Amino acid sequence: MVFPVVGASPQDAPPPAVVKEFHSYFWWMIFVILISMAVLQVVTGDGFGMFFTIILSMIVYYMVADGCSNMSMYCLLVFGLISGFEALFGLLTLFSVLGGRSSTSTLVKSRDNENIVYETSVSVHPFFDSRQGTKYNIQSGLLLALPIVMLLSAILSWWSFKAYPTNLFGDGDEEEPLYQPGNGGTFGATRQRPQAQPAAPRTFMGAPRVFEGQGQRLGQ
Repeated sequence: MVFPVVGASPQDAPPPAVVKEFHSYFWWMIFVILISMAVLQVVTGDGFGMFFTIILSMIVYYMVADGCSNMSMYCLLVFGLISGFEALFGLLTLFSVLGGRSSTSTLVKSRDNENIVYETSVSVHPFFDSRQGTKYNIQSGLLLALPIVMLLSAILSWWSFKAYPTNLFGDGDEEEPLYQPGNGGTFGATRQRPQAQPAAPRTFMGAPRVFEGQGQRLGQ
């Protein structure tokens, strides 16, 4: 009987020394930037953006805290994908407002017993405009910073992911560790894939012949 030995999977491998001693400084910088962005989003009244940024900062803290002990390859892969998609959406939003941000206002122009007339005004302002106040310019700064920070996070995730010497998805042709009791079996033995054996040659016999041989008379 053969028993498989369950070893450490690639995603459970500890982070390399270069990740803990060098990459971690960049991860802490990303964490501080995300927290700062969340505070600015609270100031500008962007509650949904603040909630999403806080979640990302918590993921970064979870990975980097305690000497990057929780920075698995799966975490880096998922965080990198999230950051990449967020950077793409942020760039699309940024390109749509670089020419100027528009705002709309609707007022009641006239009203009578049967009809109400509304007037909607659309105003276009430069991306950064000192006349619009601090809140407006902070919002513009966040629109500019978000795709940059997310792109840097995606690149950093890929950089740390590639630092691992193991392959996350494994290799289907690798040998499997086994334990085989009896006959001196020990842990660490490997099982090779069965080799195809050449087929043995087959001999075909001809069909039996009838009505052959010498003739015989009855009574002899």
